[in-house]
Amino acid sequence: MAWLHDNNSVQQLSENVVLYDLAQMRGNSAVLNRIPNNISGVYAWYRRFEIDHNAINDPETFVNYILKELCKEHSAPRETKLPPAHRIKLQPETSFSKERLLTELAADSCFRQLLFMLLNNSLIFQQPLYIGKATNLYYRIRSHLSEGSILRERLASAGHRINRCRLLIIHTSYSDSSIYPTGFNETDELENQVDEYSECSELASDKLIEDILSRLFLPSFTLRYG
Repeated sequence: MAWLHDNNSVQQLSENVVLYDLAQMRGNSAVLNRIPNNISGVYAWYRRFEIDHNAINDPETFVNYILKELCKEHSAPRETKLPPAHRIKLQPETSFSKERLLTELAADSCFRQLLFMLLNNSLIFQQPLYIGKATNLYYRIRSHLSEGSILRERLASAGHRINRCRLLIIHTSYSDSSIYPTGFNETDELENQVDEYSECSELASDKLIEDILSRLFLPSFTLRYG
């Protein structure tokens, strides 16, 4: 049973909102072919849980799967200066103290099915991994998906694969696709530092929407809002 979305690779949630399941697409080109290259808007990356079918029927495999997912870092580490001469670094907590209870309940097939149903509908519960804005969504998503991109590496270091995530795109308006040069690459965008292109051309509404959504829903791999 799906609550908010079905199991299609691409789902039109409303006129301007599209949900992409990258795990069901073969390669970056299959994703990019479905994204218009002259649309501005806001987007969000979400973690996707890929469930081993063996785990549904086997309690031990089920427990191992859940523990593996729990051990993945759920946010980027934060580091800052502590005057006058120190730095502090916050790391996400990945310990789990209820492994014994999990093992006991895993023997119940109804419990396993319930938890998997909830994970299949995880968009209801989870923080976005990252929220961003773009004058041209096509170029921005292409940049994120490229090998060695900042976001790809940031997620990978925490055990998440960007090309197995879900991507939600909200189209806001048409834009001049020539605004980005052919060689556009992701640089400091992940820290939301505007560059000479975005500062002059991104719509004020996109900036405001991204800022509001980020502050309300605290995307876990964004280092700075606004």
